[in-house]
Amino acid sequence: MSDTRTEILNLAEKLIRQRGYNAFSYKDISVPLQIKNAAVHYHFPSKADLGIAIIERTRIHFARDSKKWDQLAPLDQIKAFIGIYEANQAQRLRCFMGALGHSYETLPPAMQAVLAKASAEIRSWLEGALEKGKTSGAFGFKESAIEKADLIITSMLSSLILLPITKDDVLANVRNSILMSL
Repeated sequence: MSDTRTEILNLAEKLIRQRGYNAFSYKDISVPLQIKNAAVHYHFPSKADLGIAIIERTRIHFARDSKKWDQLAPLDQIKAFIGIYEANQAQRLRCFMGALGHSYETLPPAMQAVLAKASAEIRSWLEGALEKGKTSGAFGFKESAIEKADLIITSMLSSLILLPITKDDVLANVRNSILMSL
């Protein structure tokens, strides 16, 4: 992967996580990187190609990280998962699911498909981690593992959305509540 391609991916991902997919153009990438729009098109012929590459890169990172987390105790797995959101908050970014989810209906079909796949993989991993913790007795929550996974994911997404509005560390409150409810 060329340095220019990586720089394009990094900036585009930041723009998506700050503004959303529909709120930036190739010019928003080419000007700060001091390259021509044609250079962006060379690496990513369409904006959908760029969006898909970002989602796929995120999927690869999540698969790599979650594989490492599988070696941890159940509570530490959930803390590591929450750490993704904490890292986003530290950079004042929304997570990619929150940044793309609100405009899902306007995304190109190929992006919708890859985003849905990423969502399913994240939910499945979290459901499995919660189920292992519940089965081992480490967790005592009453709802099903998928219900708990959905509650955790939506709470974390919402906390990042609320941050710029409330200026409060909603994520810390949500994190503490989630960990106490396990």
